[in-house]
Amino acid sequence: MNEKTGVAGKVKNALGGVKRHWKTAPDGRYVPYSEIAAYSFGGIGSKFLINTVWTISLSGTSLLAGSALNLEVGDLTRLNIIAMVFNYVLNTLRGYIIDNTHSSKGKFRPYLLYMGVPSAFLVTVFAFLPFETMSYSAKLYSLFAIYMLLQVTNPFYDQAYTTLVQVMSPNSTERADIITFSTFVNSLAPSITGFAFPAIGGFFGGLDHIGAYRIILPLFGIVGALIGLVTYFGTKERIIVAKDYVPKVPFFKGLMLGATNKYQWARSIQSWCVFLQCGIGNVTTWYFFYGIKDILNLSDEQQGVYNGILITVLSMASNPAMLAFPFLVRKMGKRNLVIFYTVGTVAALFGMLFSLRSIWLLFAFIFIRGFFNTFPILLDGAINADVLDYQQYKSGHRLEGMMGQLVGYIGSAVTIGITYLVNTVIIQNHYGLVANYNDLYNQSFREPISRGMIILTIVGYALSLIPFVTMYDLTEEDHEAHISVLKIRAALEDYATNNLSEGQLEEVVGIYSFAEAELEKNREMLSAAKTGKEKRRLRKKVKALTLVVEEKNRFETEKMKKEIEKAGELLSHTVEDLYSVSEPTLDAYNAANAMPETTKEERKAKAAALKSASKELDFFHKKAYDYIKARTLMKQYEYYLNWNEIFEMQH
Repeated sequence: MNEKTGVAGKVKNALGGVKRHWKTAPDGRYVPYSEIAAYSFGGIGSKFLINTVWTISLSGTSLLAGSALNLEVGDLTRLNIIAMVFNYVLNTLRGYIIDNTHSSKGKFRPYLLYMGVPSAFLVTVFAFLPFETMSYSAKLYSLFAIYMLLQVTNPFYDQAYTTLVQVMSPNSTERADIITFSTFVNSLAPSITGFAFPAIGGFFGGLDHIGAYRIILPLFGIVGALIGLVTYFGTKERIIVAKDYVPKVPFFKGLMLGATNKYQWARSIQSWCVFLQCGIGNVTTWYFFYGIKDILNLSDEQQGVYNGILITVLSMASNPAMLAFPFLVRKMGKRNLVIFYTVGTVAALFGMLFSLRSIWLLFAFIFIRGFFNTFPILLDGAINADVLDYQQYKSGHRLEGMMGQLVGYIGSAVTIGITYLVNTVIIQNHYGLVANYNDLYNQSFREPISRGMIILTIVGYALSLIPFVTMYDLTEEDHEAHISVLKIRAALEDYATNNLSEGQLEEVVGIYSFAEAELEKNREMLSAAKTGKEKRRLRKKVKALTLVVEEKNRFETEKMKKEIEKAGELLSHTVEDLYSVSEPTLDAYNAANAMPETTKEERKAKAAALKSASKELDFFHKKAYDYIKARTLMKQYEYYLNWNEIFEMQH
């Protein structure tokens, strides 16, 4: 009885906690549970739409492009390379647009509204094209045209949903928890589509017939776009910046700032190596679509149901990983967890390599690989958010869009090269898969090509550890210090402009005082530490706390003294003399930003007013960027000189 009462009491307390914090975040957190629920549930719709769009690809190993439309691997590969080049131009433009977005709805949420519906419309149009009566060239270029249009809309939508969680909270642990919970919830989407796509397909000729896609694409595209709007209406964005901060980053300046981020380089080089796995996903299709029909002697309907069941079971591999993630990320840290899942993935790949003759043993190792492959899905957003916070700490700019663009150009060449290597040189030329997809029903054809994809993936993962381990040394302690410093800087800037929120300055004074006391205590503990493990732990803490304490002396280094001197020289001239422009006031922009937006007409009027007010500001920021940065730096220097006076007022 007592045990039951205890369990019932815990459940009641948990439900009470959810109710208390449904609209107000718990202490030490930023995001109320209602927003987490909206982000998670809306994610089911977003994943429906994104997974639906992914079926339209320029790959001969795609069941739609290859088997249903019967398009040759070589033709699709050539068009895919053209698309990649075009996409990297679009990626750069998208990054620039996002980093200069200043909407009352945030940087990302507007694109959930404006890019989801067009994506659903495009996949629906594609489904009902008359492919049965079209020539080979017409089918090929119709696929290419729709694919390219989707590259304009869907990446905006995908990035908006994926990156939104990184700006919902500045707390790294809270972000990781939101990512874990939301991924657990929205993983229902691939589980549903993993079963529904082949099951529906089985009753409409199979996924290698276009009729199946005339049900699947409009159904999941439209429903997904509608459900995804829950995220748009139910969440907020929170970035630690001064209240007068306006995101105006010149194009090339944004590129160069992102290129100086060492952690971005570490992650980029790692991803280039891992891209050698681009053919491994085909192994699942080859064995659990073509293979099961061959091995188990199934009909088309049975093939669809079996395929749906197997893919659904494989999607469940993510569940134990999601349950373990919060514990592992706290116990191991993000960097060590990356090493853990990489080693685990390589072990699972070796298991796949030696079990190609036993389909059920192969299934088991693919399941294990799915377990380990869940961790990068959970980790990438959390790590990327930490890297973005580091970028803001170093440069003063949020660069969600532009940060990775310059390394992306290098990555584009790598990606094109690997894509050509895998699809044309290896799959088509070496193994002979051109348009003869029915040959995949034969084990003698299926097994060698699968073995090649697995070996290539093992090489990629093994190589990926080298840049990550040697270059990525950002710790949880470092990130916490970066957030503390950003809070201090934002509070000081708001103090200088008389925009402080209630308790804002008191909070950062407490942060700084705590860091001073903790630094002294940890230095004493480090001197007395006896074991190597304890010393390493304390060194990390001392390093991070030093970043916070030394913020007071930010302008006393030789580098900053030179920057102050250079800024003073620039500001000795007028902006008119330097750039032949006059500085606009913020009056029109502030007035537009303060306009109401409760009705559709008011929102439309506000958007038009903001656009008009931003044009003049955009031109001035691009023209006089260095001057504006110099003025900001001198303003910061002034209130750092008065650090003691400002902070002592709160004691």
